[in-house]
Amino acid sequence: MISSVEWLQLVFSVLFVLLAIRFIWGMMRIGTVSPFIRTRTQVAEEVAAVFGTLPTGSTLIDPGCGDGRVLFAIAKQNPHTHFIGIELRLLPYLLALHKRKREKNTTIDFVHGNFSQHDLSCATHMYTYLYPHVMDDLLPKLEKELQPGTQLISLDFSFSMKEAVRTIPLLSAEEGKLGRLLYVYQF
Repeated sequence: MISSVEWLQLVFSVLFVLLAIRFIWGMMRIGTVSPFIRTRTQVAEEVAAVFGTLPTGSTLIDPGCGDGRVLFAIAKQNPHTHFIGIELRLLPYLLALHKRKREKNTTIDFVHGNFSQHDLSCATHMYTYLYPHVMDDLLPKLEKELQPGTQLISLDFSFSMKEAVRTIPLLSAEEGKLGRLLYVYQF
C-alpha cells in the first residue's frame, strides 16, 4: 500500500514531468512565434506615457503580452480602462497572473492562448511587441476585426504593408538594445 507522502510525491512528479514536456514543446515552437523578451521598466513607462489617459470605457488589448509589464504600466494611469493580455507561453502567463493577484488589479484580464484565435474586435486601443513577420501575419485579422479609429502602438517592429501615422523615438533608448522606437497606427 502506498503512503500519503509517497502518493503526494508521485502526484508532484507527474505534474513536474507534464510541465517539463509543455516547456520543451514550447521551446521547440520558438520559430513559429515570437520569443518572450521582457520589456524594460523604463520603456514600459514611456509606452504608458504615449498612450496617456484613455477615454473611460476603453479596451486595450496586448497580443503576446508576456508578463504583462506594459499593461500594468498603462493601467496605473487608466483605472477605468479594461485591459486584455493574451499570452501563449505558460511561464510569462503565470507571472502575469501572479502579479495581478499581488497588486489586486481588477482591470486587467489575462488569457492563455494564441491571439490569432481570439476575437480582437472589442479593442479601442492595442499595444504590440511582436516580430515583423508576426505583425504582418496579424495585419489581415486586425483589418477585419478592429473598429475604425482603433489605435495600435507597436514597439520596435512595424508592418511592412501598412504605413505608421507617426513614429516616436523613446527617450530611454540605449544603443544596441531593444525598446527604441514606437510605431503608431490608426485602423
